[in-house]
Amino acid sequence: MKVLGLSFGRKNRNCDILVKEALLGAKEAGAEIYFLNMVDKKIGHCTGCEACDRRRENGGPSRCVIKDDFPFVENAILEADAIILAAPVYVLGPVGQLKNLIDRMGPSHDRAQMQRENAKRIAQGKSGEELLDPRLFKDRFLGLISVGGARTEHWTSMGLPNMHLFPFSMQMTVVDHYNAYDMGDIVNPLFDDALLARMHRMGKSVTEAIGTPRLEVEWKGDRPGVCPLCHNDIITVKTGTTVECPICGMAGTLSIVDGQIKVDFPTEQIERSRMRQGGVDDHMDEIASFKPVVEEKLKKYGHLIPEKMKRFDGIPELDKKDFVENMKQ
Repeated sequence: MKVLGLSFGRKNRNCDILVKEALLGAKEAGAEIYFLNMVDKKIGHCTGCEACDRRRENGGPSRCVIKDDFPFVENAILEADAIILAAPVYVLGPVGQLKNLIDRMGPSHDRAQMQRENAKRIAQGKSGEELLDPRLFKDRFLGLISVGGARTEHWTSMGLPNMHLFPFSMQMTVVDHYNAYDMGDIVNPLFDDALLARMHRMGKSVTEAIGTPRLEVEWKGDRPGVCPLCHNDIITVKTGTTVECPICGMAGTLSIVDGQIKVDFPTEQIERSRMRQGGVDDHMDEIASFKPVVEEKLKKYGHLIPEKMKRFDGIPELDKKDFVENMKQ
């Protein structure tokens, strides 16, 4: 069992310490542990070039072509059976470098797409290295730690919800999450034995989940949350009493029971959520359905685009060099 610790915070500070304590718990549970601080890793944003899709569709690997530290981090993730991830909260949500990683892991590691591509190759009689990297299909388990410096939790309200985007593409299973929002008063996790014990427990719980069928994994967080899948409390109000988990994408009915908010999510919504195979298959079918629409519309109207684009010719694009020179004047 291999457990990777990923820290997006400053070296030897709060995120590092919390992740490393969780890794000690993982080691106690029998895991081989390794750690990676992401601060000095160059992870550029996804440019939408679609090269990863084209390489995969042409029978090659599903791999990003941007030259930076992503392949190193990617391989560390692929080798892991479980991951403990911590990120600091900047402006209500996790640091932007994490979103870069999430976007880069997106289409090139989308498990539903990989399953369909592998099935196609097998049907074509391909095998061995002609198939996609088998590590793409491994079940992985995850612990998430949001780290902030506020006495009031609402200043970190988008930390954990946005961190739950990380497991999407590879369909990892979140076993536990924790919002360490009050680091301003704690100053250093090493001063808080209860917090260290909580992280230690997270590491053990995530490790002990390895090998369990992903739909049978028991939630180990402190609270069940409003959503029964991601266990977050964030909901989007739709119409009437209908609400939606914006993370899992499933709708439920809100009610007040004994003074407490309750949301009932029907089974069919759960099975069609982003956290279930049915939901991601629906999304793949939706994406596939765009292809004939796009082809037909471009065939019919594509020749009009250059002429229609001329309406924007008078809008100047800011030149960095000229702008800097003008600022000096």
